[in-house]
Amino acid sequence: MPRLIALVFLSLFQTLPAFAACGTGPDLGHLLTPAEQAEVAAEEAATPNGTGTLWKATKDEQTVFLVGTMHLPDPRHSKTMEALRPILKGISALYLETASDGEALMEAEIAKNPALMFTVSGPTLPDLLDDATWAVLRDGMATRGVPAPLTAKMRPWYVSMLMSMPPCAIESINSGVGGLDMMAERAAKALDIPVRSLEDWQTLFTAFDQIPYQEQVDLMALSLMPDDLSEAAFTATLDAYFDQNHARAWALSDVLGKRIPGMSPDRIEAESARMKDLFLDSRNTAWVPVILDGAQDGPILIAVGAAHLIGEKGLVALLENEGFSLTRLPL
Repeated sequence: MPRLIALVFLSLFQTLPAFAACGTGPDLGHLLTPAEQAEVAAEEAATPNGTGTLWKATKDEQTVFLVGTMHLPDPRHSKTMEALRPILKGISALYLETASDGEALMEAEIAKNPALMFTVSGPTLPDLLDDATWAVLRDGMATRGVPAPLTAKMRPWYVSMLMSMPPCAIESINSGVGGLDMMAERAAKALDIPVRSLEDWQTLFTAFDQIPYQEQVDLMALSLMPDDLSEAAFTATLDAYFDQNHARAWALSDVLGKRIPGMSPDRIEAESARMKDLFLDSRNTAWVPVILDGAQDGPILIAVGAAHLIGEKGLVALLENEGFSLTRLPL
């Protein structure tokens, strides 16, 4: 996965750490040109349903609550959980992208089939990259706690995901504490509320398989960014999430992606559109029948990465298209 889609990953998995531990990077505003800042603002304004973390959708006797999540810890989740607790008490089920039982199946399958995450035969990343690029990648992964022999065999999309986050974020990932989705799941289970998955855990792996391996390598190499810009983008994405401005995170991804050297604007736009279709739009569309079916049994809560809520093909718009009335709820 290229760095131009790194912020998309933050929205997909919302791998954002505690702000106190990882929110001290440089101000992105000082690193963006006036033209880039204007482009971000324009894209924000043009994105349907670009703001709002908690929504209520109603149609006849059906009720669906939507919450945009982050999957890793931050003390500011407590405010969102205050709003979710009364909702949880009145629902028939909680739906996550992949519930913890699905994640356990994924971990077990990776243990049995390392090829899901690693190259088990053929050339490794040092064989496919020039020496200078491999050195940058090797050293960057080392600061994230991944030794060179392991990095060499990792799938390019996974390396790109890790490189898109500063080292302090990796520490938060490894803590295992969990974020808003896990907090909601624990609260639901304490109330004996069923927790279900919107999709099979293999969905994302299948999507990555649609991108040719060499193309993943090329995009990974092209899209490495300086750490100061990476940290600034990460911090800005954190700020956007807690400001409930999810369109801003997406706009930042688009604007920063245009800085990638060696790629034409047309190719950057095409790659961004492909990633959005694979990892957001197509999944949203596939989730709608699951949501509609679940809502037949009573009110439900859908907790998914915040990027899944926004835009013309976001869940808010898709439920509106199904005849639901949407109301943004305060946090």
